[in-house]
Amino acid sequence: MRSFSLKILALVLISACFFYGITAVSPLASATGLKSTSPTPPSLLLNDDFIQDTREAIELLYNREFEASLDHLSKWKQAHPNHPIWPLWDAIDAWWPILIDLENTSYDDSFLTAAEQVVQYCDNLLNENPDHLDALVIRSVIYGQIARYYSNRYRWYRSFRNARRALRDFSKIEESHSHLPDLKFGIGMYRYFSSFLVDEYTLARPLRWMLPAGDRQDGLSRLKEAADSSIFVEPEATYFLGHIYLHFEKEPDLALGYLLDLYNRYPNNSYFRRLYIRSLFELDRMHDVLTAISESLDHPFKPGTHETLTMREDLLTIRGQIRYHYQFDYSSAKSDFLHALEYAEQLTPFAERSNLITSLYYLGQISVREGKRDMARFYFRRAATPDTDHPYAKRSKNALRTHRL
Repeated sequence: MRSFSLKILALVLISACFFYGITAVSPLASATGLKSTSPTPPSLLLNDDFIQDTREAIELLYNREFEASLDHLSKWKQAHPNHPIWPLWDAIDAWWPILIDLENTSYDDSFLTAAEQVVQYCDNLLNENPDHLDALVIRSVIYGQIARYYSNRYRWYRSFRNARRALRDFSKIEESHSHLPDLKFGIGMYRYFSSFLVDEYTLARPLRWMLPAGDRQDGLSRLKEAADSSIFVEPEATYFLGHIYLHFEKEPDLALGYLLDLYNRYPNNSYFRRLYIRSLFELDRMHDVLTAISESLDHPFKPGTHETLTMREDLLTIRGQIRYHYQFDYSSAKSDFLHALEYAEQLTPFAERSNLITSLYYLGQISVREGKRDMARFYFRRAATPDTDHPYAKRSKNALRTHRL
């Protein structure tokens, strides 16, 4: 599995630094106060042909056509095999399974190992030549991604420490290139999430001293500007706006337009499909949800992959709830929940997966309706067993008492 997200972020930030006619790397030295110990290597990103190829590769990446994207840039890799952008691809490869399935921690070590190798590679280049802007930008990107990983795991000190490192490198670049519209994406991301984390997570607040103050509304405003005017980061800014409004701001009506755009533009991206369908579900647009689910389940995704299993688990759980609550079609709902359970049990760790617990709860309720008390007890107990505050785990415990199971 390959990650589009980090790949795009790396390419767009690096490319954006030079897209507007910057003709030399030397301004970085004066901005940082560093002196080169060897001649500054020419930046790959000064090449207009590379910039054009990168923009085309970005579209392929977002549509999950990794090999086609890599082929599109293969001549550049052959000509510049020691460029710091290439070690990033291993870290990208390891990030994608984490992004699509945050409940699964089995891919964490692979990502962290690959990310550390990127940092070390960039450190070596910068130790040799502090003016190596490409290495500086790539290092800021990977530090930001590591910070994002640790925030997803609620390890706040490590998250904030790596965010400070990313901000340190990013600030050096911004000092001399603050006029670039694509940089609004990075600034917007920092401004929003540095505020969000301390606003929403009590355990993160004692560490707020590690980062300058953020501002959620200012961050959103800058992300909107990036989505409207950026050359390279428009798709990434669009994704984050949809993601933020859906999951963090709890405003699915504002998320919907951004996610619909991604759903239409990148049909092979199952993660974008899930986000779009979730936004419709939150808005009670059930007819549209069912249409999008049917189209997505029929789409020719490669069967049996982690990405496909995760998508089918998610979409069948959603459709089962619609059939249960809105269509009162308990037989079809049962079929959906059983299939969602089947997919969930192929994913690790299955015992505490959110969709698995949800499906178990509804299968218990359907069993009660069918008069199958033993099966109801089995499903409710499985859903109630994990040590989690999942709402359907709590409902399952209550159901065992209510139905005297």
